Amino acid sequence: MALKADAEVSIALATSVMAYGAYQIALPSVADVRSLEKGNADVQGAERTAAWVSAGLVSFVALITKSPNTFILGGAVVIAASWMTRHADQVDSVQHRAASLVPSPAQGPEGVVGDKVVEAQVAPVTPIYGVAV
Repeated sequence: MALKADAEVSIALATSVMAYGAYQIALPSVADVRSLEKGNADVQGAERTAAWVSAGLVSFVALITKSPNTFILGGAVVIAASWMTRHADQVDSVQHRAASLVPSPAQGPEGVVGDKVVEAQVAPVTPIYGVAV
């Protein structure tokens, strides 16, 4: 027996709230995650646990109700909450932006080091002519 449209929407919204609640219980707020160092192992582990718990809740309710809308809406909430947490975990607390997938050049006390040194950073060297003994 299929659910009525209003009952299906109500169940989908309630399932989405349960999935969001799993993230609220398992993790600190996104603002707190942003203030920590990036790549925090505790936050990553808690996020994976919250993702599995909320995905299990959404799947369970969707299988019981046989409603694809419940699965779609609940799954969208799981994906959105997971993305928000993972993005906040990659924000550098100094630069206030998320880390790039491309590694940045090495930084030393004088600036960029290695092959990326610009001409302005190279100290002028006067040639010394003579014989070394």
